Amino acid sequence: MNFVSASKSVSKAETSVAANATHSVEIDTIGFAYASIDVVFSPFTAAATAAATVLRLAQSDSSGSGQANISGFVGGTDFTVAAGSTTGANAGYTHRFDVDLRGKKRYLTVYATPAATVGVVTVARLSKGEAGPTSASDKGVSTQVVG
Repeated sequence: MNFVSASKSVSKAETSVAANATHSVEIDTIGFAYASIDVVFSPFTAAATAAATVLRLAQSDSSGSGQANISGFVGGTDFTVAAGSTTGANAGYTHRFDVDLRGKKRYLTVYATPAATVGVVTVARLSKGEAGPTSASDKGVSTQVVG
């Protein structure tokens, strides 16, 4: 059985992000080989032809500066951002970035600007760690149960 024990979670939740604002989260990937990043928008009050005007992943060697888009991970250029929904499984839109971190810079930054004011949550799971974190805090979670 694989518990994905050598993994770490990084998350950020904002209850209200305006259509002219950007939700962003920087992820330090040092020591991990893969990342799976979900960006989740709450349901839209009116149908949106695209859930986000900006949805992209950037990288940098320095925290907080020098971010450059990663080819293949830019909405509107490399992929089409699907419509935002007013109904559904309690999410107006969910997008996943699956990233092979080998050859990437240390810091990844997710940028998401919704088409309308909604809540936005980003949850990243870093996996295949060089050294497996063992405590809840090292795994980026509040509590853990192992069995």
